[in-house]
Amino acid sequence: MPSSSKGSWILVGVLLVAAAAPCLAVPLYAKEAPTLAGFPFYFWFQLVLIPCSVLFTTIAYFVAKAAFRRDRDAAGRPWKEAGQ
Repeated sequence: MPSSSKGSWILVGVLLVAAAAPCLAVPLYAKEAPTLAGFPFYFWFQLVLIPCSVLFTTIAYFVAKAAFRRDRDAAGRPWKEAGQ
């Protein structure tokens, strides 16, 4: 059965790639200039990536949870929250 929420799963993949790809692209940020409060670009860029990655991963989690629920409902298998 095809997924009824294919677009949501694509969005999840894009969000997770957006969270991970900048960390892996070291040549793009392996430099000292510009500095921010005395920190070279390499360090402060990494510090900025942390909350951005957390945000993208959190959004991906909630989108995936909703897509999983829609897929289970479409297949006739009800979704139950943990502890219910």
